[in-house]
Amino acid sequence: MSHIYCAENSSPLIRLYYATVAKRAAYRASNILTISEFTRKQIVEWSGVPSEKIFNVSCGVDPAYQPAGDNYGLPFPYLLCVSNRKRHKNEFRLIEAFSRSGLSSEIRLVFTGQSTAELSDFIERNSVTPRVFFAGLVPEEKLPALYRGAAALVFPSLYEGFGLPVLEAMACGTPVVTSNVTALPEVAGDAALLVDPTSVQQIAEAIRQIVRDTGLRRQLKDKGLSQAARFSWDATTAAVHQIMANWIHDKPH
Repeated sequence: MSHIYCAENSSPLIRLYYATVAKRAAYRASNILTISEFTRKQIVEWSGVPSEKIFNVSCGVDPAYQPAGDNYGLPFPYLLCVSNRKRHKNEFRLIEAFSRSGLSSEIRLVFTGQSTAELSDFIERNSVTPRVFFAGLVPEEKLPALYRGAAALVFPSLYEGFGLPVLEAMACGTPVVTSNVTALPEVAGDAALLVDPTSVQQIAEAIRQIVRDTGLRRQLKDKGLSQAARFSWDATTAAVHQIMANWIHDKPH
């Protein structure tokens, strides 16, 4: 759905494909499975397909994402953004908010992946070049350690169909700041600080609060672990199997 609702992820060819091939496939499908109530509603709105044949099977989190275990080994305290360079990830506002947060110069902002020339120039103009670190390609098996070592995950995305980094961070016992839009409140529940992702001021205030307020951090950690426990790949698998079994049972022979 991001190809429909995020202009930067779209193109005339993509829109044509969705309007013809994808929409026709949606109508012909016996069932449509998706990963959040947010995307379920968007599929109904976009396709016109009856809501009763669209099912939210959610996402899960691997048991490797847990509080116990090694840290990634970065030699400085850091805030983490598990992201990529797509514009809807909202990294430019996050960098500006980090520069305004007033946090100690010892604290870094760590991104997964590599920077771009445009992003590096923006970081320089915000005078935080020594404090922003790009971790490169982080292997899947190393991601839990990267989450565990972070003071918080900061994930102010403008659009997510689910938002797996939020769930992974909470499962690792890492406090979370994320957006109050799209599927993110559904995943975070009351276990994260929710901000307007278009407000640099709100992001900056949340960053400052989550680093400085020890009691809040402890509370969010406990709530996050409880929230993450509500999601599992076993539950997703069971939901998919049940939908398939119902379809087979109801299918004309």
